[in-house]
Amino acid sequence: MRFSRRQLVQFVGLSTLAGLFSYSATAQRSLVSPAKVIVIGAGIAGLAAARLLKAKGIDALVLEGRDRLGGRIWTDRSLGVPMDMGASWIHGPQGNPITALAVQAKAKTFVTNDDSLDYFNHKGQEVSTAQFAKDEAAYYAMLQQIETLAEGLPADISVQEAIQRINPQHLRNLAMQYRLTAYMEFDSGGTIEKLSAQYWNSDELFPGDDVLFPNGYDAVTNLLAQGLNIRTKHIVTGIEYGDRQVTVKTNRGDFTAERVIITLPLGVLKSGKVSFKPSLPDELIKTIRKVEMGTINKAVLVFPKAFWNPKTQYLGLETEVKGKYPYFLNALTFSSAAALMTFGFGNYGLTMEQFTDRQITTDIMQNLRLMFGKNIPNPTKVLVSRWTADPFARGAYCYTSVGVNNQDYEKLGQSVADRLFFAGEHTSPKYRGTVHGAYLSGQRSAQQLLAVLE
Repeated sequence: MRFSRRQLVQFVGLSTLAGLFSYSATAQRSLVSPAKVIVIGAGIAGLAAARLLKAKGIDALVLEGRDRLGGRIWTDRSLGVPMDMGASWIHGPQGNPITALAVQAKAKTFVTNDDSLDYFNHKGQEVSTAQFAKDEAAYYAMLQQIETLAEGLPADISVQEAIQRINPQHLRNLAMQYRLTAYMEFDSGGTIEKLSAQYWNSDELFPGDDVLFPNGYDAVTNLLAQGLNIRTKHIVTGIEYGDRQVTVKTNRGDFTAERVIITLPLGVLKSGKVSFKPSLPDELIKTIRKVEMGTINKAVLVFPKAFWNPKTQYLGLETEVKGKYPYFLNALTFSSAAALMTFGFGNYGLTMEQFTDRQITTDIMQNLRLMFGKNIPNPTKVLVSRWTADPFARGAYCYTSVGVNNQDYEKLGQSVADRLFFAGEHTSPKYRGTVHGAYLSGQRSAQQLLAVLE
């Protein structure tokens, strides 16, 4: 059983990609253009698929709805420094395919240390090392109890229900609540109210300490995009498939191909904004509805100067509202920015999307003033993500809710009629919710397509 913090937070930025790939982002409608293969989506799954096909002599047409590449890899540079507002880390770099891509892209990486943490209780008092260790041991002992309980049950229950049965006091203990959200909900992408007690952590990990990209995760997607035929601002609205071809309907015209690789996020598939004719198989539709999409959001605050320890990588706070900005990443440890990135986890990740940037900033500053005093300065710049409201994402990443298991992720990655092939982090049973899972799924879908052609 693995107990990790697979923090999926990132500093990614928008950069000019002229010369790296060929794309059309004009206001005119595109001409109908027959292609052998169309890839829908220029996130890392789509780029991985198109790259492998190109290596096999197939120049796929990639259609992307956004005006940028990367999907949920989003490096924003509007604050003056790269900030990855989607994916941030290579989770377990040893043997991880993203590590090889980072090396090829000559991207700078920074090893993060989860133990570099200044931790405060709900009164703003620093917690002693001894007390912290005691709370950690209690948390991991509880996880073992959850596993033992879940294995003996005839039917799956939520993590919250499992804790309720083990010891209801755990749900009211703020030290335990901190770990349930900053560790479990961040790691899995889901809320404990819905997370499967049996399967929430049934995925696999690569070894090694996580690393992030000081200059932006988009170094990887820019590398993959080189030489590909990509058209941005092409929003897919419908997919019609038959015995001989597939027609992809977009806001800029219709495109035809023999086969299509679909890397739309699970949240977009669940929204029904893209129609299929004929309808997808009932079992696939059922599974799309069944698997849940989680919401993890982040806010970056830039300050005139640091009022925290500039060498400490993380700050933790026991908050009375679960998931309400309890965890901070110190950007000064890997960049020149006096900035803190914080997160809304679980249900609060969705709640924060209802607030303005100013309201979010006020709430975050209340937490920071509790920790560092009332006289700390206000931020000069703020950047906030809202992944569920994003029409091209509709969530951060998938998670294993009650009743879902690894077979469901396998079903989401199965092809339809040898015409439609699916990829994305939600189609990876082993590495769901990760960049490397999405990348490997893109390669898998391209290999499935090539096998049909052969």
